[in-house]
Amino acid sequence: AYNKNHSVNPASLSENSQTYFEFSNNKWIFDIEGSSLSYVDGNTRLSGYYWQVDDIEMYGDTPSDSPLSTFGSKTLVLNSSQGFNFSNHQLGYSLKYTYMKLLEYEDKGFVLDLGYQFQFSKGSSLGLIVKNLNTGFKDESQLPEIVILGTSQKIKNVPVTLNLDVFHNSSEDISRLYQGLVIDSKYLNLVAGYSYNYESEELDTSLGINFLWNNLEFSISTLIKENDEIGNPIFYQLSYLL
Repeated sequence: AYNKNHSVNPASLSENSQTYFEFSNNKWIFDIEGSSLSYVDGNTRLSGYYWQVDDIEMYGDTPSDSPLSTFGSKTLVLNSSQGFNFSNHQLGYSLKYTYMKLLEYEDKGFVLDLGYQFQFSKGSSLGLIVKNLNTGFKDESQLPEIVILGTSQKIKNVPVTLNLDVFHNSSEDISRLYQGLVIDSKYLNLVAGYSYNYESEELDTSLGINFLWNNLEFSISTLIKENDEIGNPIFYQLSYLL
């Protein structure tokens, strides 16, 4: 749960002293695509992103090789996050306004994520995140609450950090384990890990690489799913340090 990716744990914003813009273009499972734009200044982050999928096929009650029609779905999110530092303790929140549309169905509301982080030492930490506390939606159960407990440990004398996260989806009683490592260098960072879903018994692999040059950082990452019939997500991100 300790992560320099401030969209994961907003408490990590308390450690940031830089100002930068980020833009990403993403492709998720089932041909869902989206983009995001964010501005980070010290312990504050403002961002917006959307997800959209077109050409969802609709079939009738009678089996057919051809769909009756196609339709689309989209989600728009505006987000404000902030982190606070209290000695070895860091707290953070992420407040999001979310709008969703599927056919004629529309829904909107607010979603709150809370993050906590404790620093045992400069390279060792423990984190806790509670996600999707929401209000204002017609059906608040459509965003299940998720609890993430994680640790991060930097290995002495080598540029390697080990991460371990445990995810729990309270509404569906689903648990997931993530274990990964980060290899840092001056111009290049490598990220690798795996995620195990205890309900589906599927093991997914994540890979990422960051290129750093002056004030620019370009990142590519992917999730290689064991069930690749639904697609393998891929993410591109460009960051500019002011």
